[in-house]
Amino acid sequence: MVLTTFCAVDWWVNLTPQKSVAVASGFSESYVPIDHAASQQVDLVEHMETRFQPNVVVVMVEGLGAFTSSKKQEAVWGPLLADEVKQGYLIERGTTEFFGSTTSGEARELCNLKADYRDFRDKDSADCLPQQALNAGYRTAAFHAFTNEFFERKDWFPKIGFQDLFFLEQNAGLDSSDTARRCGSTFRGLCDPDVARSVKSYLIDRPNEPKFVYWLTLNSHKPVQPGEAPARLSCETGGIFEDRELCLMGEQWLNVAHLVRDIALTKHLTNTEFLLVGDHHPPLFSRSGRNQFQPGKVAWLHLKPKIDPRTLTAAGPVQLKASLSN
Repeated sequence: MVLTTFCAVDWWVNLTPQKSVAVASGFSESYVPIDHAASQQVDLVEHMETRFQPNVVVVMVEGLGAFTSSKKQEAVWGPLLADEVKQGYLIERGTTEFFGSTTSGEARELCNLKADYRDFRDKDSADCLPQQALNAGYRTAAFHAFTNEFFERKDWFPKIGFQDLFFLEQNAGLDSSDTARRCGSTFRGLCDPDVARSVKSYLIDRPNEPKFVYWLTLNSHKPVQPGEAPARLSCETGGIFEDRELCLMGEQWLNVAHLVRDIALTKHLTNTEFLLVGDHHPPLFSRSGRNQFQPGKVAWLHLKPKIDPRTLTAAGPVQLKASLSN
């Protein structure tokens, strides 16, 4: 009995935060409303109901928790905090509680529910953000570099309001002649930069039609393949994280920030807001790595365009002031 008790305690103490939260969530009620999702904190629904109807892009960043150190958090958010972004966008940052795995993060942000993919099996539909966007006249799409069979997304994503699904089976929406690379190891699929190109094309196409876009990133999923993202954080020595595994994930998160910044600053992109948010803590084996994150929290960052009413494009401060004074 003593040995069994010791093993149980040791197992619980050494669980990754993601798994311990998932275990705890298994003992509580599922498919219930929540009020703390990042999408709620930044009022995405309210923005979709405005006269200008901005494009809305939700980027779920695989494995991104909330760092205890603001310096480390800014190391991965950096490109989105640059002056050139601040000229056209208001920037908000914060954290929210997470529970369960990636599909729980999707239920949290897309449906404002404590749930996961299994809870949608017996549902015909659900009043989630994509469905609300669809009802408001938006075109809705989901992008992911892996198969739509995984976690049954091909079945429950249409139920929550997605019209267009761009997964590995659809070459993530890229032209059939575009022979995209493959990235990852255990979850080998397309590369996030290629999916980002498809997201950008989708947003630019038919500019007069508002779009709700969801993009779930892939390449920061463990185990991370070295060399798939630009080496920006000196991961050979662990970088500022002093942990090589975490640093390699950090380079992938940083790369996503660069990709989103490039989309946000696209010349022909009109009136578009972006929400980046983590799904759960990174499932790190080392305690030193896990201890760098706030318990039970994931980070989010929101870009809200400074609108020029004459053009409905993101405007710099001088342009915005002039337009509002006319």
